[in-house]
Amino acid sequence: MRNKVVLGTVYGFIHFSVEVASFYFLFSRVSENPLYVGLALLFDAVAFLPQSIFGVITDRYPKFNVGLTGALMMLAALMIKNDLPALMLLGFGNAMIHISGAQHTLRDTDGKITPNAIFVGGGSFGVITGQLLGGMAAPKLLLIPVALLTVSGMIMFFVHKENDLTGKIAVFDAAADRSIPFVALCALIGVTVRGYIAYAIPTEWNKTVPQAVALFVCMGIGKTLGGVLCDKIGCRAVSYLSLLGGLPFLLAGNNRMLLSLTGVALFSMTMPVTVAVLASVFPKRPGFAFGITTTGLFLGVAPVFFWRPDTLLSHQLLVILLTAAALPTFVLSIKKGRCKC
Repeated sequence: MRNKVVLGTVYGFIHFSVEVASFYFLFSRVSENPLYVGLALLFDAVAFLPQSIFGVITDRYPKFNVGLTGALMMLAALMIKNDLPALMLLGFGNAMIHISGAQHTLRDTDGKITPNAIFVGGGSFGVITGQLLGGMAAPKLLLIPVALLTVSGMIMFFVHKENDLTGKIAVFDAAADRSIPFVALCALIGVTVRGYIAYAIPTEWNKTVPQAVALFVCMGIGKTLGGVLCDKIGCRAVSYLSLLGGLPFLLAGNNRMLLSLTGVALFSMTMPVTVAVLASVFPKRPGFAFGITTTGLFLGVAPVFFWRPDTLLSHQLLVILLTAAALPTFVLSIKKGRCKC
């Protein structure tokens, strides 16, 4: 297990690097564009939705080094002057590296979700770092995402060369004994709700750079901690702790930073739960399983671009309703009692 945690940490760094490059691009090149909202939504669509497709491809052809290919595409995107083709190339490269991380941290991990949770958690640190670097508007800072992607590409070349994924599957036992389409739909709904709440939570306290950093750090810690706890106390217990435990903090944290951050961390812990459930029902297709979660994230994030509640009360009611709707999907899709993950 120690080697798998190390591998998860390595891919956590790679995920960090990917998001630094992505958000550096968004904040340094297109944030002043009048069409920024549309371009940001387009980037999310290109980065999130194709992951299930790339997942299917790598499930079928595990020797294909999708991560290295994605790194080269992202490096090329940073050099292209035209924003739209660069954004498309950047998004596709982002998606491909995500699937590389999923394949390496879900296969042959003895039913442990911690490596994947560490990998996914690394992205939150990269998002805020990329935003800060991009907002400085210093052309020389481009060297940072370029260097990070170059190192990440080299790492993925050697990791993929040394870790042949052929014949290895995702061995998890987290899903309830129900039909695969039903379990997958429940997990998709759960991810969608989490995606919306994570991006639309009211945080009037979030006005300074240190506060923004704290927000994304707590997201990353929550995702990672959720994986560790899933392996210790089981996915069902973590889902209760996350949804029911985090709800009061989210509702009361609009002007209270510590309460809000606690809620964010707790609510983020559902991420490894849904990944483990989907990997349970698609053991031979972990790439596709992971892609379902990113589809759910896009479905949850997309509405935020168009509408948010006008008042704190309306938002609090919406959070309560969404959590109430999500809780049954977790209960119905997760195996009763302890599970291997």
